[in-house]
Amino acid sequence: MHKRNYLALLLALFLLLSACSVPKEENPDDAAAAEAESPADIAGTPEEAPEPVEEPEEEPVEEPAAPQYLLPAWDEALPSLWESFDGLFKVGAAVNTDQLKPDTDFYRTVTKHYNVFVTENEMKPMYVNPAEGTFNFTAPDQFVAFGEEVGATLRGHTLIWHSQAPDWWFRGSGENGRATREELLSRMETYITEVMTRYQGRVAVWDVVNEAFSDQGKGLRMEDEGSQYAAIIGDLDGDGNLNDYIEQAFYLADAADPDAQLIINDYSLENGDAKLDSFYESVKGMLEKGVPIDGAGIQAHIQIGWPSVATFEKAIEKLASLKEYNPDFKVQITELDVSIFAWDDQSKIKEMTPQLQAELATRYADLFDMFRRQAEKGNLDMVVTWGVYDGRSWLDNYPVSGRVNAPLLFDRQMNAKPAFWGVVDRTKIPDACAEVQTAQ
Repeated sequence: MHKRNYLALLLALFLLLSACSVPKEENPDDAAAAEAESPADIAGTPEEAPEPVEEPEEEPVEEPAAPQYLLPAWDEALPSLWESFDGLFKVGAAVNTDQLKPDTDFYRTVTKHYNVFVTENEMKPMYVNPAEGTFNFTAPDQFVAFGEEVGATLRGHTLIWHSQAPDWWFRGSGENGRATREELLSRMETYITEVMTRYQGRVAVWDVVNEAFSDQGKGLRMEDEGSQYAAIIGDLDGDGNLNDYIEQAFYLADAADPDAQLIINDYSLENGDAKLDSFYESVKGMLEKGVPIDGAGIQAHIQIGWPSVATFEKAIEKLASLKEYNPDFKVQITELDVSIFAWDDQSKIKEMTPQLQAELATRYADLFDMFRRQAEKGNLDMVVTWGVYDGRSWLDNYPVSGRVNAPLLFDRQMNAKPAFWGVVDRTKIPDACAEVQTAQ
């Protein structure tokens, strides 16, 4: 190798070794860049980290308050109607045998609230005695068995009535195919004896004669108002009046069951007008003759605004004064309901606003306060509503077709209305009506 070339090679090798042994000087820019890219810098220091975003709390959904007053009729929290007046008067309702199925809400309702029952239709003569020699006791037997099972007092409704009596009673061998006096009296005797002896000691109270008096206050209902009894039977004893068929019915009933309470029943007596006067004078005359009438039944199909409670109370006291002739004579309210419509109101529906609920509740409260007073005086021993709940009231469709009424203490779903509280504790009416407002 050429000497010059050899020296150059040695010099290059020396420089290379020197470069490898000198430490690399740190570049401040590289260090800053590396620091800036560190995980701590990317995330930020604790002091610089943003506050965590809190999710807003959801507002709790407020559940509607559980009803305290508008409860199902069978609810244990409700006071019992009959127990609320125990020792003063019995509290009853009209029912039908198709409703009396055990283990149903209706059955639980009626056995909780009532200690008197009457059939709405099934013990009327046209159903029991549809043809001569034919008696159908299927429904009455079921009704009586139910009453005995639950230990209730039973009312028989009704024995003699111009409506819902079988047509064949009034047909016979008389003029123009009409029944003679003897034929009609015989049919009355057969019917009353057959029915009452079957239930002797089981049905405690009977509406022996129903709706016998004229709406015009002119005495008995005659043929122009649909009744044939007085026209056919006439004046048997020659005293100048036509009450004889009523007298005969009571004598026959007393003979069939001497221990039964025998009632003469009619409507619109609570109005205190001429019909009441006519009814009173006729019953008084029969009692003076010794006819075994034990009480007067006031049906009391009334309205929310008529009659006044004062007028109604005077009617009870007038009839109760007949105890002068029979010390055991009592007044009974036999078919109570309170229509929310006036009689001449032709409208078909009214909204049951809290205000209307309060009016109905106050009306019932005033009535039952008055019944309490009369019972305490010894004048009244029974109050029966005509039905249990609005969904099965005869006042739907009557007297206006298509009408929906609300005349009873339990609504169409069989819940207690403010009217129920008006009867058992009138101080609860405002709270019950407030609950109606909330529910709407």
